[in-house]
Amino acid sequence: MQETDPEVVEYDPEPERTLRKNLRARRKQEAMAATPRVTMGDYCKRSDTEQVS
Repeated sequence: MQETDPEVVEYDPEPERTLRKNLRARRKQEAMAATPRVTMGDYCKRSDTEQVS
């Protein structure tokens, strides 16, 4: 039975190479998008550590 809306898929002569390329691109994109969470400690440091109260 044929689908009602078939997608035309382009022929890929080297699917393994395409898969590796896509996975590499996804890993790179995820690594670039992952920014560490910024906390108040990143903005300032305590300067009164030697002060006795």
